[in-house]
Amino acid sequence: MIWYRKHRDQMEPTMDYRDPIYGFVSTTQVEQAVIDTIPFWRLRRISQLGPTNLVYPTANHTRLEHSLGVLQASSDLLTHLLQSEENRQVLGWSSDEITLARSLLRLAALLHDVGHAPFSHAAEKLFPNDQHHEDYTYRIITESNIGETIDSELGDGVSTRVAEISVSRGKNAMDAFLSELLTGDIGTDRVDYLSRDSYHLGVAYGRFDRHRLFNTLFIRHNPDKGGPELALEYGGLHAVEGFLLARYFMFVDVYFHKTRRILDHHLGQFLASWLPDGKFPSELDAFLELDDPYVQFEIGKSRSRHAESLSRRSFFRSSFETVDHPSAAELVAFNWLARDVVSEFGVVNVVIDEAEKDPYSYSQPPIFVRTPSGFRSLAEVSPLLSNLETIRKKRIYSDEAVREDVRNFCHRKWNENLSGSGISG
Repeated sequence: MIWYRKHRDQMEPTMDYRDPIYGFVSTTQVEQAVIDTIPFWRLRRISQLGPTNLVYPTANHTRLEHSLGVLQASSDLLTHLLQSEENRQVLGWSSDEITLARSLLRLAALLHDVGHAPFSHAAEKLFPNDQHHEDYTYRIITESNIGETIDSELGDGVSTRVAEISVSRGKNAMDAFLSELLTGDIGTDRVDYLSRDSYHLGVAYGRFDRHRLFNTLFIRHNPDKGGPELALEYGGLHAVEGFLLARYFMFVDVYFHKTRRILDHHLGQFLASWLPDGKFPSELDAFLELDDPYVQFEIGKSRSRHAESLSRRSFFRSSFETVDHPSAAELVAFNWLARDVVSEFGVVNVVIDEAEKDPYSYSQPPIFVRTPSGFRSLAEVSPLLSNLETIRKKRIYSDEAVREDVRNFCHRKWNENLSGSGISG
């Protein structure tokens, strides 16, 4: 119990935050010290869903709210799992290790989004050198005063482990398992953002039975991994199906909403023209100065086409779209159509948008279900999920001045591509 005795004071709850999803979120001394840092407090000024509030007026929640929620969801899930003697035996952790694991997971959950750029995912492609917000998250945790705060409170090197867990780079069995709880297919990051986005947008698509889902998860040893992993009791099959279907419908009806997608495009194009070299700064201090209000102010000053699309709602409109799951023939036909419409109307007048998402990471290590006949993968047990196809929504947007011409051109070419060229949908 050496580690626990040394850091016991830092583990005691010190602050309660009211939250619409969980009631209250309690933070410890070290967590509150992290929250009070400038890099974390910046998340109050980073919207969870970018410019989605131009479509759903109540979508004004922030990455800070989500981060606190993921902390609470992670703590709830780990507490449930550790109540079982069977789970504790599989983990084989000492009391000290359990206390450390709880601290690592809670801090990783709190900090997993600290590297987001202004308006979150809307400008993900503008990180330099093919990086993503996860790369900046890792750097901010380890290179800013967040890392100094964690290490000074909990010991040297703890901040590096927190960073690795938060971005799924855990280097040992414990940290890899904690990453799975946070970032996996049924991880607490997704649990919170589905619940929170659904609540704030006023839609029902993202609702699912969180309590039943948690209560039917357990831990098993995977010899292939050489460590623990989450698994599901057969009785929880409908709960996990409900969760994954909630995510599917949120993507189809909210995250891939036609207006939301084009707003993201205009925002990304504005930022690409405004930022030096068209990319976010690689220097952390310069990056951390950027937030939504800063960018919104610059949009208001600009008279560029993309800025006015956002500030005056003169954005491009959808002129053509496929179904959510186009056939192979339709995908080929769309590629031809995209080429033809750009050639006919020019890149300044049309935008080709391709929104793609797997509802479940079939290519990743499977989630196993404990059935009466033994362990089987979730995809094997659930015909519903095994038949749920990748979303591949394709759209063509155009300037209002040529919208009708683009619409007519697209529908004529689409029919020609499907029928006149010898392929059929």
